[in-house]
Amino acid sequence: MKEKDLYVEFEPQKSVYYVEKNDKSYGPIISGSQLSANYLDDFYFKRKKLEESLRKQMINNEISPVFYYMTLLEMGPKDLAARLGISSRKLRRIFKLEYFNQLNVVKLQLLADIFNIPISNLFQSFEINDENSEKIMIEQLPTDNKYFHITKISQKQ
Repeated sequence: MKEKDLYVEFEPQKSVYYVEKNDKSYGPIISGSQLSANYLDDFYFKRKKLEESLRKQMINNEISPVFYYMTLLEMGPKDLAARLGISSRKLRRIFKLEYFNQLNVVKLQLLADIFNIPISNLFQSFEINDENSEKIMIEQLPTDNKYFHITKISQKQ
């Protein structure tokens, strides 16, 4: 590949490529990632739409928070079932809200640990309807009680 064909201006992610230079020699050039420059916005757009779709399904009692987080974290059902210590069949049942509601606190805490979220996030979601949402910061601070977290909402400096 020639130098002029490869070069992409994308400051956040730079890579080193070995290409044919204009003087017919081969050598390294530093270029932005073509993948990131051309497809990163599309990825975030599709990810946001997936999250909105899953949230809507959860609101409509079609899926449980377990399926929501498993999908967003790109985990497979077999992997999650193994981490929970249950069969894939039992896990598929937990994807439905009627069976999710029957889980005890110990299983819920295990799920929260696997998803790396506070247990309270299995029962709530945050939505910011503000043009300046980039200036808002939401932190969930753990306490000594593993079942209780403090949600702190503040403005970024």
